[in-house]
Amino acid sequence: MHTRTILALSVTAALGLSACGSGSEPLTQEQATEVLLTQEEFPIEGFTRGEVDSGVAEADEGTAGDLLEDFPGADQFSQECLDALGSLETMDADFAAQASVEFLGEESGASLFGQPTVQLVVASMEEGDNPLDMIDSLNSACEEITVEEDGMSMTMSFNEVEGDAQGTTIAVGVLGQTFELTVAGRESSGNYTVVTAMGIAPEDIIEVLDAQDEKIANL
Repeated sequence: MHTRTILALSVTAALGLSACGSGSEPLTQEQATEVLLTQEEFPIEGFTRGEVDSGVAEADEGTAGDLLEDFPGADQFSQECLDALGSLETMDADFAAQASVEFLGEESGASLFGQPTVQLVVASMEEGDNPLDMIDSLNSACEEITVEEDGMSMTMSFNEVEGDAQGTTIAVGVLGQTFELTVAGRESSGNYTVVTAMGIAPEDIIEVLDAQDEKIANL
């Protein structure tokens, strides 16, 4: 099954996102980069911090149709779902600052879809629609689909995030395993923190958000 396409679909929602915090003003680019959690501050054991990616990405001119071009169940998504996915493609354009870093879990926790992974994004925007609302809308816009291909069956659904955060959990069931990729975030005063997580528990996602929010609040 086209697991790379599924991951691309899921991660698109995250890479265009931002960060959170209790500050009264949007973060600068320098602050967004420096405030990301360090290896020592990351609250989940067994994860290794990667390199920081700093700076606002250029707007992607692609569409949901382009993203799903190789996905065998693309024709089963409703137009409402496709429109919601398409709206994610332009979110980066409004960010004033953005920085991200990936934490990779141990090989012992790997599944059919790879090692446990947490991508942490911190960003800010001075005005515009809350991008978390766009992510959240996938839960109501996209219904569960089932795809049959080459004698195998795959299900895919979008569900509300567990805990104190906005976002979606994309659940994929294939070959007797269930893979969940969660995009969850919070907003405060134009600042956003967003976690894109695979292979960790919902409570761990909230713990990462809490740790990042606390560090931003203490700037």
